[in-house]
Amino acid sequence: MKKLLIALILLFSVQLGAQTKDVADAVKVFEKAKSDAQNPKKAENPQTWTKLSSAYTDVYEAPIKSIWLGASRIDTKILLKDQRIEKTEEATVAGVPFTIDQYTDKKLYYGASGELAAWVITNKYVNEDLLEEAYKALEKAVDLDTKGARTKEITDLLTALKGKVFNEAMCSYTLGEYKTSSLFFEKAVKIGAHKFVNIIDTAFIYYAGLTAFMDKDFDRATQFFTKSIELNYDAKGDAYSYLAECYKSKSDIEMAKEVLNNGFRKHPSTQSILVSLINTYIESNDDPAKILELIHQAQKNEPENATLYYAEGNVWKNLNDFDKAVECYKKSVETDSNYYFGYFAIGAAYYDKAVDIQVKAADEMDDAKYEAMVKNLEANLEFAIEPFEKCFASTKDEEIKAVVAEYLKNIYFRFREKSPEHMAGYEKYNALSRKE
Repeated sequence: MKKLLIALILLFSVQLGAQTKDVADAVKVFEKAKSDAQNPKKAENPQTWTKLSSAYTDVYEAPIKSIWLGASRIDTKILLKDQRIEKTEEATVAGVPFTIDQYTDKKLYYGASGELAAWVITNKYVNEDLLEEAYKALEKAVDLDTKGARTKEITDLLTALKGKVFNEAMCSYTLGEYKTSSLFFEKAVKIGAHKFVNIIDTAFIYYAGLTAFMDKDFDRATQFFTKSIELNYDAKGDAYSYLAECYKSKSDIEMAKEVLNNGFRKHPSTQSILVSLINTYIESNDDPAKILELIHQAQKNEPENATLYYAEGNVWKNLNDFDKAVECYKKSVETDSNYYFGYFAIGAAYYDKAVDIQVKAADEMDDAKYEAMVKNLEANLEFAIEPFEKCFASTKDEEIKAVVAEYLKNIYFRFREKSPEHMAGYEKYNALSRKE
């Protein structure tokens, strides 16, 4: 028993020692680099500052050396085989369940898929803002490198630093720390904008706004969403919807309308903008049908643009006018026979109407009325078949095909005893659904 205890103690010492050596080496190099930077003579050399920047990032990386976001838990354990997991627990963070492995200097968060989703460094070893100080050191190197001898080295270090800052932004986002995430995204933007890197990271600008929005810092979110839109990155229109919500939070309804109208002109088929626009008009006691004026003017300018008829259909759908919605969707596919969004919208409109009838029929006590409702329900399902079939045939988008196949499978299943054609349709789409 005593020998076993000694063996276990030795094993623990080896594991702890292996971890401590990596950290100790990084701290030792950092202390030397910082000492050099404080030496008046050495501080005039730009290489002193590139070394200090690297030392800062090496200390930052010591706890997470060799691992990456998205790595499997098995791979991560192998890479960290010399480090002991002190505790493993299951916890829900920001509404998401995680398995958390706690080490001496970090916590690793794994999602349901078993992939590393985030980390938190619990022991920084040097009590400074390591990534920010690494950036400041590189700025100092730039100032001193008047001949440009270290331009490539500095550029490479800046690019690598931006990646580390982005990882921190993502970790904070994953764990629901939106304020911190927004600040990291902003830092990543700042590094990318450095004259040596010279990349405008429009996606990072947008996410700096999105995370600020999630933190309910609407002034900050307004700043970044506005900049993102100016740079033509609007996340397929979502930036307009979020920016409008920022203005609405400050009771600036007219500005919210202006933003949404601009977004709608650019993305007339984006549902998030359309719904926000209609709701904003309703909330301000204005007539949401005014949106139709915009669409009709656009249709006059571009009569062959199928998307504009589809967009009008969406307006009528949101205003609960089924007939006009379907009429517009049909106009979209008459304008462009390959416009599969129109076919899908027609099929979905009939299918949704059938579902609504089914819900109401469940509460109907009168047998005659119930039978009439069932007939109406089935008629709408029959009407949905042809447009869904045309959508399936005309699109190459596998995700849309999968959704349409599910709709058709359900419809044909109901009618499978009606005819051999209906049974064949059910078998076809049931087989496709099983492949997904």
